[in-house]
Amino acid sequence: MHRSFSARPDLPGETPVNPTPARNRLRGPVRTTASVVVAAALLAAAPLAAQDEPAQPAQIHVVRPGETLWDIARACLSDPFLWPEIFRLNAATIEDPARIYPSERLVLPACAGQVVDEGPFFGPREGPRGPTLRLGVTVQQPAVLQGDFYRAAFVARPREVPVVGRLREAEYQSVINSRMPSQLNLYDRVFVSVDPARVAVGDRLHFLREGREIRRTGRVYLPTGIGTVAALDGTTATVVIVGMFDQVRLGDAVIPVESFPIQTLERPAAVDADLQGRVLAFRDDTPLQRTESILFLDIGRSAGVGVGDEFELYDPSTARRWGTRPEISVARMQVVKVTEGTASARVTHLQQPRIAVGLPVRRVARMP
Repeated sequence: MHRSFSARPDLPGETPVNPTPARNRLRGPVRTTASVVVAAALLAAAPLAAQDEPAQPAQIHVVRPGETLWDIARACLSDPFLWPEIFRLNAATIEDPARIYPSERLVLPACAGQVVDEGPFFGPREGPRGPTLRLGVTVQQPAVLQGDFYRAAFVARPREVPVVGRLREAEYQSVINSRMPSQLNLYDRVFVSVDPARVAVGDRLHFLREGREIRRTGRVYLPTGIGTVAALDGTTATVVIVGMFDQVRLGDAVIPVESFPIQTLERPAAVDADLQGRVLAFRDDTPLQRTESILFLDIGRSAGVGVGDEFELYDPSTARRWGTRPEISVARMQVVKVTEGTASARVTHLQQPRIAVGLPVRRVARMP
């Protein structure tokens, strides 16, 4: 039995993903290789300004010809090196930060009403004045962005992960014999073997890569993308990749997309350390964790942890020969994903570069 659904504008072969002519495509937030390196380094090392003021409203900006993320960050945030902040808020819209297009609607952090860009960051501009940034409707963002929720890695026992299929093959096969494996891209169609009783045309599916095991806790699952079921023929589903967080690969497990749990604009309210836990593991097995890193905590839904809750990570006071060393605040983090026994938390503020597995955490703010 073959089922399919009618044409949708977000699928290839219909309305173009970006109808802007190629000659109007803009190059990046930055225009030199050295600047890209500097901007990437600052993104890795510094907390984002938007995280410092989570309750501030955001604003909608329609991209004008000639603008880049670099220009917009300079005009809105007074610092072009903060372009990654705007990119993070618009991860669902911007595929490549080096290319934004006229008429795209971008969410910006709160900034002064109307800002005029007088020229480039490095010295005066020759010729006509640069683009003008006009801010429109003011909108508010939830405590956790949907992109952060859906791309967050998590730890769970296999029985907790409702696998309904597995990615088997790409629809498109090149006749060119290449030594390099083919790479799947956004809007590619792929074949997924599924349980037809649990999947229907139009469903959204989450692609997961199964990572390392954590003893006595479960396995790390790394989201790679999201797809829409375009057709179903027996146990084979044709799925269109509509979102990517990592490289989607053959063999990835497939689960139904979980509903985004935050439906209001309420913010977490301060609490007096009502819940304690510890750092269980890191998403990335690197010695130095930084702002935006994902940490796994050893407490989850069963302990009352919710998406949006905020935790403080600290190094407890310690007895020394000379006396007692006071407690040291190490980092602050926000929960972006929860399973029954664990939580995935994104580091939002880093006071000390000493995050380590086993350090204690305490909840300092809780979602209503």
